[in-house]
Amino acid sequence: MMLSLKGVRARIPLSDEEDTMGKVGVAVIGAGFIAQVAHLPAWSKLEGAELIAVVRRSEARAKEVAERFGAKYYFTDYLKALKLEEVDVVDICTPTYTHREIAVSAAEHGKHIILEKPIALKLRDADAIISAAKRYGVKLMVAHCLRFWPEYVKVWELVKEGRVGNVRISRAYRISSLPDWAPWFPYEKLSGGVIVDMGIHDIDYLRWLMGEVVEVFARGRRVREGIEALDYVHVLLKFKSGSIAYVESNWAMPKGFPLTTYLEVVGDEGIVVVDNRSTATLTVEGRGVRKSYTPLGEDAYYLEVKAFLNAVLEDREPPVPGEEARRSLEVALAALKSAKEGKPIKLPLREEVIS
Repeated sequence: MMLSLKGVRARIPLSDEEDTMGKVGVAVIGAGFIAQVAHLPAWSKLEGAELIAVVRRSEARAKEVAERFGAKYYFTDYLKALKLEEVDVVDICTPTYTHREIAVSAAEHGKHIILEKPIALKLRDADAIISAAKRYGVKLMVAHCLRFWPEYVKVWELVKEGRVGNVRISRAYRISSLPDWAPWFPYEKLSGGVIVDMGIHDIDYLRWLMGEVVEVFARGRRVREGIEALDYVHVLLKFKSGSIAYVESNWAMPKGFPLTTYLEVVGDEGIVVVDNRSTATLTVEGRGVRKSYTPLGEDAYYLEVKAFLNAVLEDREPPVPGEEARRSLEVALAALKSAKEGKPIKLPLREEVIS
């Protein structure tokens, strides 16, 4: 099931066009759910960027999305977007199994790359993307959005300030019904299943917060009938520091069940909790003090895209480079391997997990 993006291009006339000299030209490749709810709105708000092109398999849908977000062109062939001199950056929002082909091609065309997580489904594909970006001198960032989510950033700051002392244990869960907006989620070879596609959010964040993982032990199963990939996995992570964390990833809830997330970080002097079902989404307790924060209103996707744009404009390394994303993928794949084999898996991995 390879993604085909071959087709035609059309230009949408723009009235009252702004002077775009000095702006970074952007092409968004893949204009489905995550592009429309997160990436495209973010790019449209950034003064330093101009949306040049949108790519989608359906010509009619590509045209509609381009018109809605003010793109100059729409395509069904991503190579046509890559050949535009106006395009400096490509934002790849296609299914994970297509990432290597498109990202490597983007690097070969000299385009800076922001790539939806996970970076790939195989370590060798992640290595190929990272290598291509270095070879052609382009910037590469993988969109691990929890590193920009205001509540999670605040937890990171509180922990680094020592508000809970030395972190000993953490617990994170991410629960929803099976996403029905993409037919490739139920197949391990296309999505990696729940731990690689969704659980990697918490894995990446906990690595950022607690350091490198040295061992993984997981259990998982297929709860829903007709699904080929694991849709429920719980994971115990052992960190180099000796700390441990529990991660639960669940696509097995009834249809319509809202995305529910929870994070708990416990140190030897306090605890901090983030609960997206709570009115005060973040609470920290420690050293005799309890403080709650009301929901923080900043848009994580906007902050994420802005951070990448600034890295391009300022010619510096993006905040989530390819190597970081590869390490998080490795942990997620180790969890998948552990769930399949029923035993702990030490890192680094010595072989591919998804064939």
